[in-house]
Amino acid sequence: MSDDLDLVLAAACAAIVLATAAIAGCAGRRLAAWRERLHADLGAGLRQSFLYLDVGRLLRLNLALVAGAALVAGIVTGQPAASMLVLAAVGVLPGLALAWMRRRRLARLGAQWPDATMLVAGALRAGSSLPQAIAQAARELPSPSGRELDLVAREQRIGVGLDAALASLERRAPLDGVVLFAAAVRIAQESGGNLAETLERLAETLRRKAAIEGRIAALTAQGRLQGWVMAALPLVVGAALFAIEPVAMRPLLTTWQGWVVCAAVIALEGLGLHVIRRIVDIDV
Repeated sequence: MSDDLDLVLAAACAAIVLATAAIAGCAGRRLAAWRERLHADLGAGLRQSFLYLDVGRLLRLNLALVAGAALVAGIVTGQPAASMLVLAAVGVLPGLALAWMRRRRLARLGAQWPDATMLVAGALRAGSSLPQAIAQAARELPSPSGRELDLVAREQRIGVGLDAALASLERRAPLDGVVLFAAAVRIAQESGGNLAETLERLAETLRRKAAIEGRIAALTAQGRLQGWVMAALPLVVGAALFAIEPVAMRPLLTTWQGWVVCAAVIALEGLGLHVIRRIVDIDV
């Protein structure tokens, strides 16, 4: 009977060890896949913004910054909740910064694209071929539109087809003006027509669209400001109450009920800000 019990225990231990190894292997594979996907996504985002940085070194620097900020917050406040909050906030900063830089770059590109389209049309009217017109516009325009057109010209010089170069441009800059420019060039290449006149009309349309969007942005600026003020008001009031009555407000960060209240406040703040931004976001 004792031998049978030892055999059962040994089999159970072996099953537990095998299950643990399988779980660890699966977790390791998932972690490796997540790391590869993160490297690929971050590298693609950096390359699209023309920031040629080492992704691995950037991630290690981010991890060190996150760990250091969380440690400092824990030492200063003595609260694990503060460390977790700082850990989450600092951890998402690089992604938010990259997204903000990409949005700024696309906004500058969208503002410059009517001039870029008009320069290409002018070069075509002067007798240049389409690759020569794109290269000439790239030399005369500032970044980022000049750099994007220069990349299109470089790709054509090394043998990449015009359609593939335009497709790469659309992937790097998913803007309405860029998509319309690429479509006009493709249609002119396939069926002929006066490409210069088409691009001139497109540039005029893009200028009118930009003027309307500017007026809409000016008219909705108050609504956007109200959204940010409403989102910041509870945080400012909470900080003031912590400064005035720290003993009464301490349970908000030291009890699970307080954490639930904080999570609910953050969720409602984010939902309200999202709704206000959707209301004032008018697409032309």
